[in-house]
Amino acid sequence: MERLREVRDAYDVISRAYSTARETGVLAQRLLGEVGEFLRSAKPRVILDIGAGSGGNLRVMRSFFAGSLYIGCELSLGMIMGSGEDIPWINCSGTHLPIRRNSVDVVLSLAVLHHIPGDLILNVLSNVYDALRIGGLFMATTWGCVGDALERLVDRVGDCEGYVSWSYGLGDRVLRYYRLYREGELGSEVTKAGFRVVRSGVIWVGRYANYYVVTVK
Repeated sequence: MERLREVRDAYDVISRAYSTARETGVLAQRLLGEVGEFLRSAKPRVILDIGAGSGGNLRVMRSFFAGSLYIGCELSLGMIMGSGEDIPWINCSGTHLPIRRNSVDVVLSLAVLHHIPGDLILNVLSNVYDALRIGGLFMATTWGCVGDALERLVDRVGDCEGYVSWSYGLGDRVLRYYRLYREGELGSEVTKAGFRVVRSGVIWVGRYANYYVVTVK
């Protein structure tokens, strides 16, 4: 849990500059270009965005699911305050989801699971599984252990695990914990949690690989 506290504290600081740095929402746009019609066909009524944060990705996803109840779950109170989005917010972590079982149609987790240590990831995915109704969809993206993400990894505690710094818009450098993913690793984890993978792939944003999966409960 110490890693998650570090992530929370880092994003509380980063929240002062995050919304402008992630204004375009390019990852969400490209992801919807790949799987948007499949998601829309599910006709979801309730969306849960775990690690919703602030900035462009949140705005793109909320706009896409405009006809649904869109709930944001965010560990950093600073990110919630800085989002500017008028949606129901829960200050929570994927390790403790205060959501009724079998009550959500779609769960999103964009660029979040790579902040979860390996010893906690199955707990998070199991909580997501419990929150989803039967037939519900879970979509997630993670940074890959290649390209710029790997090159920027410092204070390593493993080949693909360590810290990535943030300094944009801030006076000081802030370190964020990352557990970068190898190809196929995300699919393996969600399968262990009981999900069935129906779409998967990689989206490159600059020199950052973003592995994604769309799964069904």
